[in-house]
Amino acid sequence: MIPYHEENLLLRLLGGAPPAVAGAEPVDAARFVELCRRHGVAGMAREAMAHGQATWPPSIQEGLKQVARKTLVDNLALLRALREAAAALDEAGIDFILLKGVSLLGFLYPQIEQRPMTDMDLLIHEDDWPSVSAALKRRGCAMPGPESEKSLGEDWYNQLVEIPGTPPCSLEIHWNLESIERSRIDPTVLFRDAVPCVIEGRSYLRLGDDHLFLHLAVHMAHHYESPSLHWAEDIRRLLLQGALDWDRIESTATSWGVRNCLAYSLGYLEQLFPGAVPGPGRRFGWSPARRLILGGLGATNPILPHRDLGRSPLRHAVSMVLLDRWRDAARYIARHATQRVARTLGRGPGRGAPE
Repeated sequence: MIPYHEENLLLRLLGGAPPAVAGAEPVDAARFVELCRRHGVAGMAREAMAHGQATWPPSIQEGLKQVARKTLVDNLALLRALREAAAALDEAGIDFILLKGVSLLGFLYPQIEQRPMTDMDLLIHEDDWPSVSAALKRRGCAMPGPESEKSLGEDWYNQLVEIPGTPPCSLEIHWNLESIERSRIDPTVLFRDAVPCVIEGRSYLRLGDDHLFLHLAVHMAHHYESPSLHWAEDIRRLLLQGALDWDRIESTATSWGVRNCLAYSLGYLEQLFPGAVPGPGRRFGWSPARRLILGGLGATNPILPHRDLGRSPLRHAVSMVLLDRWRDAARYIARHATQRVARTLGRGPGRGAPE
């Protein structure tokens, strides 16, 4: 049986209970640093080390320092690109909301290097896409080609834009948080309840805490094939620092059709950090049928919500189990089976589902 020394050490460190002396355990320093990098928690691990009493091997400290430096450089490039895009949208009079990682900087993560990002996500009104496209194109951004724009506009809920620079940065423009087959989200409510935030001295809007909480939970659940600890940490920090209305969260989750996603993500968070989910959050649980379906997918690795599904057909079963309504699962399967046939015949979208 694999002992998972590095995984267990990382969870204790992030959970606030590191060992008295880190070197007392048979930890592979290079593997530990790579684990932190891969799960996007190197900056958080460094912060936890600085506040603890453990004596950490220099190889771990230096390795995490290098990862955090790269995160800082990458994030500064992304924020520079965000300012360019925001200036273009402001100039055109277009409202937008920051989503996911970028919206958490300065709110849940005081230091930029604590939360890595690979791209940035904005929410717009769907009808504003032509104006957004024109505004960003005037700034020299690389826009999706006609075929990609058409297929994504018809089948999904976002467009991918590349902002020029060194390096170029990716920007995902969304007009919803999920595809309509998976949920029932009204974007106008998201704009109505958005709240201000300040990042690097610039004012923006982000989702209100309740909507942000649901979005983070749903996003993590729909990435069940490749879970990352930084998504769980996002939710854990929001539980501690956000102003959450659990009755409103429950009614919204029900109307959106994402109660199972919420149950999945909160269950995973509680597995990682026992006691992290407050009492009101424990009302979200699996139905007996879903509990039976997922019951045989246990994992010995403590940082995984279930065993690695790889390319197993079981991954499709998990995806369908996460949908609240079985009729939505049937509709989702039918729609994407049709898309697959269309792609095979050369008439379908040029890329798969957005992240």
